[in-house]
Amino acid sequence: MVEITDYLLKLSAELPSRFEYARKLRRRFLFEELTGFVDTYLEGGDSKTVLLPGLRGTGKTTLLGQLYFHTLSQTSDVIYISADEVRLLGFSLHEVIERYFDVFRPKRPVLLLDEVQYAENWDLTLKVLHDRRKALIIATGSSALKLRESPDLVRRAIHVDVKPLSFIEYLHLRGKDVKRVGLDALFEFETNKLERALSLGARYAGEAENYLKLGSLPLTLEMEERLAYDALFSLLERIVYRDLPEFRNFDSSTLDSALRLLTLLATPKGERFSYEKLSKTLGISKSTVMELVKAFVASGLLIEIPPTGGLSKKIRRSPKLKFSAPSLRASLLSKFEVVELAPLLEDAVALYLSGEGVLEYEPGKGGADFVLTRDGKRYVIEVGLGKSGYTQVERSMERTGADFGIVIGKEFEVRENLLMIPWWAFLSLV
Repeated sequence: MVEITDYLLKLSAELPSRFEYARKLRRRFLFEELTGFVDTYLEGGDSKTVLLPGLRGTGKTTLLGQLYFHTLSQTSDVIYISADEVRLLGFSLHEVIERYFDVFRPKRPVLLLDEVQYAENWDLTLKVLHDRRKALIIATGSSALKLRESPDLVRRAIHVDVKPLSFIEYLHLRGKDVKRVGLDALFEFETNKLERALSLGARYAGEAENYLKLGSLPLTLEMEERLAYDALFSLLERIVYRDLPEFRNFDSSTLDSALRLLTLLATPKGERFSYEKLSKTLGISKSTVMELVKAFVASGLLIEIPPTGGLSKKIRRSPKLKFSAPSLRASLLSKFEVVELAPLLEDAVALYLSGEGVLEYEPGKGGADFVLTRDGKRYVIEVGLGKSGYTQVERSMERTGADFGIVIGKEFEVRENLLMIPWWAFLSLV
């Protein structure tokens, strides 16, 4: 059996070659924020614990590899440890880290910990490290981390979500020289900035369709379409069969149903299915369907959008469920040889809007795709590749008391409280 000290010595020697691939890759926008934590700490700043929860395939391990080289250029007191690898070797994460301190005796250590959810009592381990050791800890894990960590760690850790790629970040990683305009321009109806997004989007309009189908996760950036869809489907299988059991003790039959549930939700009519209909179609209980959906939301795979209205309406009506990475829906649709852009665009809009305020939808016939409450203002947002009118938006504005209406479609126009923007220009905002 491998001894912990031998493992750490070998690991330390191998890390530069293990992450050599990461040197050649462009960095995610998030990299700048993370290097800020490293640089501030190495210049004498306080110890911190930074948690990076995110969906599989968003490039968390690559981020840590790039952070490793950035840190190594300033100090040798840096180590990368995979909790998954440590568990396979029969060690605990806590004992490996403590041995690292004993053997290497770092002065200002930077600990890069990957997939910490695979370590038993990971949150207690990080809490103890935070309290007893002076170190910068940057740890990645599944999005469900936030549901499982202790209240003590919640108060101590900084959370930085690693989300799927936006269109501009996709272009950046593909070597394009692009800058973000920002969503403020959309919500403030800033014509000059929106025209910049319009110009940028027109230049790369041919890339927008590929982004929706294949480009929302770094995993598939350089892959041919068929291989990309196979890789994305394999990713979904790992989320179902490996990550979901970390969230709840689902049996194998339920996990098989989980994959079928995702396939149903990916179809054009999928989001209109109630929990009752999904239960009947899958042959499992409604409560199991709801638990699976909850787990998929916790994993970062799905975005849950409740209906507008009071608590009773939210309880009676099933939420809309969007895929956080449009390419994951596309991989499921590819099994039927038909990958339609319209639902992928709605996924991308949900991804863009989900961190901007309270995101809901208007239930009932002809209801708006999205209703967003942001900074005290309410926006009705309708999405469609060919939409060119305001009728539905104006009707929803009246019913919901919204202040503004936005159509993401095929034309560009700015009025007093109504805005229309081509879908590819909207994608070009961030």
